[in-house]
Amino acid sequence: MLLIYTFAFAQDTNENNNFNDEYFYSFDSINELTVYGKHPFVFAPESIEANVMSVLNGSLLERRQFIENVLLEKSGFIRTGNARFRSTDASEKSLAILHGITHLLSLGIIPMKPFIDIEYGRLPCGVFYPFKTIMDSSELNKISSEVHTIMEIEYMLQIEFSNGSLISNWNVNYYTEENINKFESLIMRLPEFPENIQLLRERYLNIELPKIRQALERYNNPSENYLRALKNLSDIFVKN
Repeated sequence: MLLIYTFAFAQDTNENNNFNDEYFYSFDSINELTVYGKHPFVFAPESIEANVMSVLNGSLLERRQFIENVLLEKSGFIRTGNARFRSTDASEKSLAILHGITHLLSLGIIPMKPFIDIEYGRLPCGVFYPFKTIMDSSELNKISSEVHTIMEIEYMLQIEFSNGSLISNWNVNYYTEENINKFESLIMRLPEFPENIQLLRERYLNIELPKIRQALERYNNPSENYLRALKNLSDIFVKN
């Protein structure tokens, strides 16, 4: 009996060890096994995920440049996220040179033609391309699900919420309870490990989300100073 019990227990332990790389286990008794959770994962230092995480844990300027340059421009969208662009072909470049010469000779009467890029698919003012549409055209579309979610959160923050600034003629349509709740639900989906994700999760949850909610509250109950600042911001975005 002792030999049978020893063999059975050893076999059961070996089978459970097949999962030790993924889960924490606790053997409280012979017949009970408690699963506490998955082991923390880390991204390889040389991986794309690690590089993205490093940038998104950086300064506001670094995060902004990542969304505008790496995510939007490299995917064929302008930096504001409300229009596409494509590179011109040889004939279009030749035409642009011709128009440039005639533009000078006509003292500016004949308009210039774009030489490098041609803009198209511009959306109405206050509407931005969805994150999914941009990712479908991005070289980063195969990135891990955790970093994919983080990029969507950062895209919403920088483009849809203008980093916590509600601008009536630009992004007011995105400052809704439904969209803010979506932003919060994406944050809550993030794991609390490893540390670089935890830092982002805490920033989004404790700094960015309250800032967005406060912007909506100020818009719904504006002060005179806020209305003046809002008008100045609106003028800037309309000109751009």
